[in-house]
Amino acid sequence: MRQSLVTTAAVAAVFFASGAWTPQQGWLAAGLSAAQLVPLLWSRRAPALVLVVVTLATAGHLLLDQPRNTMYVPVLLALYSTPQRWLAAAAALVVGAAVFPAKGPLDGTVLAVTIAAVAWLLGAERRRALADRAERAARRLHDTLAQTTAVMLVQAETLRAVGDLTAADRERLDTLLAAGRGALTLVRRTLDDLRDDAERAPDLAEVLARLRTAGLVLDRDPVLPELPRPVRELAERFIAETAVNALRHNGPGVRLRLAVQAGERVTITARNTLKGTAPVGGGYGLAGLAEQAKAAGGALTHGPRDGEWVVSVELPAAAPRSRTGSRAA
Repeated sequence: MRQSLVTTAAVAAVFFASGAWTPQQGWLAAGLSAAQLVPLLWSRRAPALVLVVVTLATAGHLLLDQPRNTMYVPVLLALYSTPQRWLAAAAALVVGAAVFPAKGPLDGTVLAVTIAAVAWLLGAERRRALADRAERAARRLHDTLAQTTAVMLVQAETLRAVGDLTAADRERLDTLLAAGRGALTLVRRTLDDLRDDAERAPDLAEVLARLRTAGLVLDRDPVLPELPRPVRELAERFIAETAVNALRHNGPGVRLRLAVQAGERVTITARNTLKGTAPVGGGYGLAGLAEQAKAAGGALTHGPRDGEWVVSVELPAAAPRSRTGSRAA
C-alpha cells in the first residue's frame, strides 16, 4: 500500500503541475480528476476494476475540457497493473476515441493508443519476469527439499533394516519415516498450488557427494559440455533428480550410470538396475522435468529396459528462444 501511495502521489503531482486540472475547470472536472487518481491506490489489489473506473473518468475528463496529454497518465499506470489483454485494449480504444475530437487521429488517437499499448506491454513483461523468478524459486525449493529428505529417509530405512533396535526404537523410526514422506508430499502439493529471487541452487557436485554419503554408487561425476545457462540448469536438475530417484527407490548400494553425448543436441542418459518391479509412472519430479524439456525444445523419456530403469533427456545445445510456464519438478 505504501508503494501505491507514493506512486499515486507522484502521478498526482505531475497531473496537477501540468495543468490537467485547475480550479477554473470547476467541480465536475475536480471529481473526474479524483476518480482518475484515487483508485490507483488499489491498482495492485483490484487492477481490472481500477482500470475500468480510471478509464471512464479519463474519457469524461478528456471530453469535458481541452485535453492535455498528461490527462491520461493515470490510465497508463492502471494499464501497467492490468493482466487482462482484452480489457487493456478496450481501455486504450476508449481513451483514443475520447481524445480524437480535440486532437485528431495522429496527435490524439494514435498517440494515446500507442502509449497505452507500451504501458501494458511493460507491465506484461514485468509480470512474466516475476513469474519466471518465482518458478525458479519453487523448483529450487523442491529440488533442495527432495534431495535432503531423500537422504534422511534412506538413512532411516537402512538403520531400521540393519540396526539392533528395540520395538520402541522401531516405532520411533516408523514415525520419523512417515513424517518425512508426508512432509515431502506436502511440499510437492503446496508447490502445485503456489507458484508465486531465489537462493543459489545447490551445486551439482555437492548434491552428488551428499547422495554418495547416503549410499549412491556413482563411478564419476558427469562432465557436461559448455551449455547456455538455462540449458545447463535443466541438465543439472535432470542429473540430480535421477540420482535422488535411484537412491530413494532402490536404497543404499544402488549403482547409477550416467552417459553424456554432446553435439548439436545434448543427450543425458541415466540407468540403474531395477530392484523389484518398475516404478509406476515417472513421479512428480520427472513429470516437471519432461514439461520443461519440451518447453526448451527437447524431450524426456523413461521406463524399464532390459532389467534397468532408464531415463534419458535430449536438450538443444543452444539456448531456447522462448520458454513457457511449467510445473515445478
